[in-house]
Amino acid sequence: MPSRSTYIYVAAFALLLFWAYFVQADTRRVDGTSMLPTLEGGDLVVIQNVPIRDIHLGDIIVYNNLCSTSGLSVVHRVVQVTSAGLITKGDNNGGTDQASNIAFAPITQQCLEGKVVFVIPYVELLAYYVDYYGLPQWFNYLPSVLILIIVFFSVLGGGDEEEEPRPAPDAAPQVAG
Repeated sequence: MPSRSTYIYVAAFALLLFWAYFVQADTRRVDGTSMLPTLEGGDLVVIQNVPIRDIHLGDIIVYNNLCSTSGLSVVHRVVQVTSAGLITKGDNNGGTDQASNIAFAPITQQCLEGKVVFVIPYVELLAYYVDYYGLPQWFNYLPSVLILIIVFFSVLGGGDEEEEPRPAPDAAPQVAG
């Protein structure tokens, strides 16, 4: 019979899966050096779709190609909130995106992909190497599968084993006489 802690682990795992599926979080791979030292190339950022009114000074956001002059999504920090939208800048850049011609104009709700809520360092480097060496795409999921296997076996193998009863610490040893 599984122990109570096994049920707790399984419930926590189910809640984690529920959160990942229903919260509508998305991920992006960080490329380049514009967000050094905060974010490095190969980091995976988890973003959550939020209304622009929930974005504050200092938040890291992702905006899409509708505002980006390069046609790519950009991961940068909000340095100013105006009535026209958000002014952004890379931590490693000199000027704002709008002044440096990285973004056409202040970031509006239409351009906002989401707010960065979590960073997983270096995870996306695996995807780079999979693409670079022409490996099968399922290699991208290998770290997740390994983590799930470890969690699975730690939950199943970590059952409560009954210990042998120990004598009370204040009990004197009995000597046959």
